Amino acid sequence: MPEQQPTSLVRTLASSLWFPLFFILGFVLCYLLPFHAPAPHHVPVVAVGEQLAQQLDAKFAAALPGGVDVTAVPDAAAAKEAITDREAVAAYDPASGQLFYAKANGAALVQFLQQMFAPVAAATGHALTPVDLVPTAAGDVMGTGLFYLLLAMNIPPYVTVMVLLRAELTTRQKLLCLVGVGAFAAVVCYSAGRILNVIPPHPIVLLLGFMLTQAVGWTTFGLVPLVKQFIPGVAMSLFVLLSMPSSGGAIPKELVPPFFQFFHLLLPLGQAADSIRGVLYFDGARSWPGITGLAVWCAIGVGLTAATQWHAKRKRENDPEAVAEAGSYEHRDDGDAIVDPTFEPPRPAHHRTLAGTIRLAGDLPARGAVVTVTDAAGNQLARVDADTEGWYEVHDLPDRFVTVVAAAPGAAPAASRVSVPAGRSEHDFALTPTASGARR
Repeated sequence: MPEQQPTSLVRTLASSLWFPLFFILGFVLCYLLPFHAPAPHHVPVVAVGEQLAQQLDAKFAAALPGGVDVTAVPDAAAAKEAITDREAVAAYDPASGQLFYAKANGAALVQFLQQMFAPVAAATGHALTPVDLVPTAAGDVMGTGLFYLLLAMNIPPYVTVMVLLRAELTTRQKLLCLVGVGAFAAVVCYSAGRILNVIPPHPIVLLLGFMLTQAVGWTTFGLVPLVKQFIPGVAMSLFVLLSMPSSGGAIPKELVPPFFQFFHLLLPLGQAADSIRGVLYFDGARSWPGITGLAVWCAIGVGLTAATQWHAKRKRENDPEAVAEAGSYEHRDDGDAIVDPTFEPPRPAHHRTLAGTIRLAGDLPARGAVVTVTDAAGNQLARVDADTEGWYEVHDLPDRFVTVVAAAPGAAPAASRVSVPAGRSEHDFALTPTASGARR
């Protein structure tokens, strides 16, 4: 068995397990915390009559501190208008005992509203009569269909960036992939929503859904050179852990803590949910803040990508050797396909890496070459495949002499005994073709 130093084991475990541990803690804090006991927080409601509004405001303030904000309207028509204009989520008319609401704001919110106003109606001698002014589409029974369609447009762009980091593509090709994935997601999700009758027909959903995909995708892409190996945690925090509880999709935003309400119109998922809900059900009322927010996020993503591209180009021009040595996370668009590095913390100064090329006669790259490293006792320490250009790298070598063997099809293997100093050193191999290899 190859030896493994304790520090190397700790470093390997830390670099491999930090993200799943972060994921566990993030879900507990961002999902269990706001969803385990939904409660009203600053729910905007209106009541017909100034006196009743003052009474209800005092009553709710005593029973639910900070839970309900009550304002007065002159008559039932104004109460209904407050709902359809999205100024309030509920309106009560004491003359008839009617509670006006919009299921399009979330079915879970309706239950809280009925529980809150049933005693109020009984006190005025009425049975509470709920009146749904803005029902959801027939296929959206729970009122969460739009949320799940938006999830299918919110998460794939982030995943696409993670996959493209290891793809041998230019920056231009990767960005075109982001645009293509976004367009595909918008069309598929809108079509599925219409086929299942989860959303009403409105083509602007295609545009707003596409804007959501690009806001997430381009921003994640632009952040990669800035946060490097921590991009999974940063992007997951922004676009999943904080976005989903604050979006108002699974649980209406009025029923989550103020901390998550703050992010509702700050993050793209909440902006998309708010603007699309306004377009589909409320004739566009209060949709512009969300649409503007999506446009700003798209601009941020494009700006980040352009800025990091320019910075990476300048750094390569000024100090290309330092960039190559560090193994940068910067996207390049110099016409050659590149592979960005895997997510791992920067290696410490005492890390030992051996790298080099494996060539055949005539300075041709040895395709299919394999490098094997063994210690003095013959234990295998590492075995790596060279790339198509014959380049190899071996990391985490011990502080002692090792035997390095390079082999390739159609060539005689070559071996060297080397001692790798702290840091990075290079050792090239020139293999001699065998008779059968020369004939091939």
